[in-house]
Order: sequence, then C-alpha cells, then structure tokens
Amino acid sequence: MIKKNIVQKVLVIRFSSIGDIVLSTSALRTIRSFYPSAQITFLTLDKFAPILEYHPDIDRLISIESDLSVRGLFDFKYYIKRNNYDFIFDLHNSIRSNIIIMSSMAQVYQIKKPRLERFILFNFHKSYFDHNFSARLLYHQYLGHIWKQNNNDAIPPTHLRLSNFELQESRKRLQEIGIMGEYVVLIPGAAWRQKQWAAKKYVEVLEKLNMSAVVIGSKKDLICSEIKLGFSNCIDMSGKTSLREAMAIIAEAKFIIGSDTGLMHAAEALGRKVSMILGPTSIETGGGSYLPGSVNLGEDIWCRPCSQNGKSPCYREKQFCLDSIDSVDIINSLDIKS
Repeated sequence: MIKKNIVQKVLVIRFSSIGDIVLSTSALRTIRSFYPSAQITFLTLDKFAPILEYHPDIDRLISIESDLSVRGLFDFKYYIKRNNYDFIFDLHNSIRSNIIIMSSMAQVYQIKKPRLERFILFNFHKSYFDHNFSARLLYHQYLGHIWKQNNNDAIPPTHLRLSNFELQESRKRLQEIGIMGEYVVLIPGAAWRQKQWAAKKYVEVLEKLNMSAVVIGSKKDLICSEIKLGFSNCIDMSGKTSLREAMAIIAEAKFIIGSDTGLMHAAEALGRKVSMILGPTSIETGGGSYLPGSVNLGEDIWCRPCSQNGKSPCYREKQFCLDSIDSVDIINSLDIKS
C-alpha cells in the first residue's frame, strides 16, 4: 500500500447526474482528509462540471462531452494513463469509466451499486438495506483502505462553494426583478413526472406562506409556469439560469422546497435546510436529505419505492405516495420562526 504522505496524484470519477455528483463530494472530503498534500483531479461530464467550480478539495477539474464517441473514450484513456495517478476512485463504475481507466497503472477502487437489493425492493417490497444506508455511505464503502481505517468516523457532509461575486450578482438580479426581502425557492421539476408533486399543492403552500417565491428548473419543467400562473408573487426562473446562478439563488433563500432532485442536494451542500418531497423514490435509491433541520416528506406505503429514479409509471389507480402529502405537511416541515 502506498503511504499517504507520498501519494502525489488522485483521480475521482463521477459523471452524472447533479445529485450524485453533489453526494460524491462527501467521499471527496474523506479522500482529501486522508491525502491532504495530493493533487486531486475530479472527472465529470462537461454539462455538470460548473457545479464543482471553486471546490476546496479539487485541484484540477476536468470533463468530457456527454456524447463523446467510443473511439474518443479510448483516446481519452491514454490521457489518463499519461497522468500517472497513484489512486483512482471510480464512483460511477459505468462502461464509460471502465474504458477510460483500463490502461492506467493506478490502484483503482470502484463503487459497486446494490442492483440486486434494489431489484428485490422494487419488485418484492422487501428491504435488505441496512437501516443506516445512504448514498454518502455507499460511496465511502468503496474507498478501500481509506474508509477501513476510518470507519468509526462520521461521514462528512457534502459541500459546494460559491464566490462572493456570484452571490452579489444574484442579489442584484433578484432585486431587478422585484425580490427585495425574504423569499422561498421552489424546485418542483424532476426528470420524470412521477416524482413531481402537484402544481396546485405548491400554490397552496405559497398562499399559506404569503411571501415572494422563485421557481427554479429547466425549460422542460412546465410545472414551473403552472405554479407561476397560480400565485402572483412568484418569479419563474426556469430555463433562465445557469447551474451556478441557480445555486446562488438557492443559497440565500429563506425556505427551499422541492422534489428529490439534484438542485435539492446542491442546496444541502451549500449548507441550506430543505423540505424534500419523496414520492416514488427513497434513501435506498440515493434520495433523501440528511442535514439537521432538513425534512424528508414521503408516506411509508407498501408500494414505495417503486423504481430507482421515479421513471416507472405508477401501477395503482392514483399515485398515493405523492397524493397523500398535503400542503400542511410542507408548512409544518418549515422552521417558520427561523
């Protein structure tokens, strides 16, 4: 085993998606703690790389295109080989990552996803996961000797960083569109509609809070415009921000409410409490909040979770996992006095 005081170069790989990349920063903190003097390089996809800018535990941030061809991946592996990494922590373990690292002489540690346990959970509703399972723990379990020597230590929180300039620009932008004081951020969209709480229920929450709201999402998140139509004191920023701009808006919100999705995990990595609405997903699928004060909202019903990412259509007469969550549940989850 290479002694930690002579390790020079470390590569960490996680390509997608936003939430998984954010959660991997917990393991990144552990790697940095064990190898404080090493040069740590993080490899991800170009469309997600901005979220890791200014990260204190990353010395080099490199990326590849999402649509890089197989030939391009084989060419890129020689770049990885030439960098002579001492350790590679592959926190993705995909075909893409395996091609890239196949020629490296580094000691490689790869995550092993609990596919069998999840298959049994989704199809037979029987859980073989430990009661303390989390995505952050899963990443740590495949850090090799680093985690074995520190398995009694607390798992570190996730972490993202914004510059003062980004925060100042965000405040200025919000002021220009009429947000002068406290505001709530909604992140209601998701890759799959089955993970989205009803727009009318978000509107009910905003009416009860009676404060300015900013809705964040992508151009595809039509639910954002539905919420805007239902609540006048609401700014729809969907499709109008970069990842970094969205993070800056989130960072200074009074409350953050939304689906089990990447930007909600980013909010916690910025040190912000969230109220996360868990429908068809759960902590066993990598979802859920973890910060003290954050709240997971999801009914413990027999059919949940039903899929890894919420992709599978609901096979019941209605989607009980979301329909059973009421606007009052959201209000009660918020620290109104804070």
